[in-house]
Amino acid sequence: MSAKPANSPNGDSPTADAGDAATSEVERQPETEIHNPFAIPRSRLKMLDYATQQELSIEEQNVGFSARLFAQVSLPQRNPGDIPYFERRNGDVTLTLSPALVTQRDGSRVRRYPYGIYPRLALTYIATEAFITDSPVVDLGKSMRSFLSRIGVDYNGRNANIVKTQLAALFGAQLSVEGLSMNEAGHGTVSEYFQIAKSVSLWWSKKEESGQEGLWSSEVRLTQEFFQSIKNAPVPVDLGAIRALGGSSLRIDMYMWATYRMFYLRRPTRIKWEDLSNQFGAQYGRVRAFKAAFIKELQAVQIVYPQLNAEVHPDYLILRPSMTHVPANKPFRQVGQKPPVE
Repeated sequence: MSAKPANSPNGDSPTADAGDAATSEVERQPETEIHNPFAIPRSRLKMLDYATQQELSIEEQNVGFSARLFAQVSLPQRNPGDIPYFERRNGDVTLTLSPALVTQRDGSRVRRYPYGIYPRLALTYIATEAFITDSPVVDLGKSMRSFLSRIGVDYNGRNANIVKTQLAALFGAQLSVEGLSMNEAGHGTVSEYFQIAKSVSLWWSKKEESGQEGLWSSEVRLTQEFFQSIKNAPVPVDLGAIRALGGSSLRIDMYMWATYRMFYLRRPTRIKWEDLSNQFGAQYGRVRAFKAAFIKELQAVQIVYPQLNAEVHPDYLILRPSMTHVPANKPFRQVGQKPPVE
């Protein structure tokens, strides 16, 4: 996975349709000038700057929240293309995503998946607002510029168009979560079917098409199921860390997952690369390719989350109990020297 400029966190997709052409164009741009091989990529500088500010206690953590589901399994990193559904697995939990049927301005209807950076940032913003306000109705802002600023994205016409497409896909997608269940009488599966939004009002000003700000007033009303999942089991995250990791869907997914796991991890755990690939890298052709990408991005995640104790081994990753990135309301036991892996 190629790195992207820090000011262009608009997707990870080499597969682009007409509405996403700008995304693939951005991804082909190098992060640094070729004639300066010693320059540090801007994305890495952004992470180092965040880490330095945290170490020196220059800035307090900007705490936000994620829905637990999306800390366990994630949305597509790239456009899945013309397939009936997209699936991710994490242990006994399986997320199945069906594309939204989106009406375009000419009246035609197309099926679209939410993928890349924007749906992840939007979901974090929505979960944070819903949790803080204790309301399933979330204001998306009075202008495109204010909304993009809230989710940490620079404003320009290209980003605005991609956000439009991705919000429509995100709110219209159908999701199902299936888990294995066992009791004394036998075993089976438990499935839940839901959407993120019950209703959505998205208003776009014509001024925006001419390069002006484009005032709008939009809101989303979350389904009761999704709202309750946020209220009952929110995952605290550092919004500054997510912004610093912007530009890579995999980095953001790994950060969300790692900080969530550390809330309950009590003993060292081995995780096979094949299992991690099923969870994060369903769009990699081979486990070996996913492993290489994961190891590269793990180094980036540990810049902003240095407490994360993860070890890479040829056949598996070892996670050891670590301090959560956002302090919990209750104290966590002090992490000592490495205990034996079970």
